[in-house]
Amino acid sequence: MKKSYRPGVYSQYDIISKPKSYEQRYAFFCGGAKVREEKNIPANTVVQLHSIEELKEYFLEEGSGKVFCSIARMLLESGISGLYVVPITTDGSIPAAEDYAAAIQKLCEIKKSGVILCDSSEQSVLQVLKDKTQEASQNQRERVAVAAVPKSDAQSVAQSLNCERMVLCCQESGSSFAGEEKSVLFSAAAVVAMLAVSQPDDRFYSRKMEGLISTEQLEESEIETLLQSGVTVLEEVESEVVCIRCVTTRTQTGGEEDRTFVSINTVLMIDDIIRAVRVQLSALLKDSRIGFSEDSIASQVAVILDEKEQQGFVTEFEPPVVYASEEDPTVCVVELEFHLASVPSQIYLTAHISI
Repeated sequence: MKKSYRPGVYSQYDIISKPKSYEQRYAFFCGGAKVREEKNIPANTVVQLHSIEELKEYFLEEGSGKVFCSIARMLLESGISGLYVVPITTDGSIPAAEDYAAAIQKLCEIKKSGVILCDSSEQSVLQVLKDKTQEASQNQRERVAVAAVPKSDAQSVAQSLNCERMVLCCQESGSSFAGEEKSVLFSAAAVVAMLAVSQPDDRFYSRKMEGLISTEQLEESEIETLLQSGVTVLEEVESEVVCIRCVTTRTQTGGEEDRTFVSINTVLMIDDIIRAVRVQLSALLKDSRIGFSEDSIASQVAVILDEKEQQGFVTEFEPPVVYASEEDPTVCVVELEFHLASVPSQIYLTAHISI
């Protein structure tokens, strides 16, 4: 600030723009479909779609293909960068439970992060979906899975899955892409679309569900029970379908109640931070220089964590610890320690009134 001898109040300020992430957003879907004969696409083949025109080019709305195409339309209309689909059947028939594992595996092998959905509500299939989602997320292909089950099974399935990467829906909804047909899968597809195009710190409370025109109404007691069990719940408000709260099925740890991972924001923010650090360090390995110091690595990581702190994902962090592995000197170990921010979902107001 420029020094002055004139009496008065002087000020200065800096304007810091909040960093934004513009990474690409992808969705993954598998189920029974009806493939156009002239395309000759075998079952369990990965097809990448970017538009509804491409969807019409490959698939027909016949048999199970009706729901397949409706869900694909919902996802494509959401604004995602791309949609990867795997037709488990190609003649419009409904797939058997044992046919899903190969399709889910194909989708989890794609080297992109995103949200995955399959059209089965069988618990054995959802267990496979959970296992493959966790495996992919541990191998630099971060996934969140959304599943659809009947309301009568929702609590037991959520408790069985108990996974921070699984989001469960149980209400039948009507889609603007499916005429008068209603399905729990449309609720799940709307949640996939919401998550796929959102930022990790977005609030998923009273969020309008694009593509849905109606949803099954629940009693307040049912809503409380389902949310407590780790089931995501929707409702109609003034002719719009909104998400009351998007939660994961992770409500217990070691058999004890644990709400740490109930908010979907927790895993989304963790994935975003780790992915950002990984991308930054990968750039170092691809550099034309032969070597780089441990201090330079620590500095690069600290910059990313500082950016995430400015974004509000991290509340504080320790200086990164970097050292060479004792077993292999060509391996560099980077240890991070940071405090993750939380996204508040409730405010309790207590008033003390004197008259």
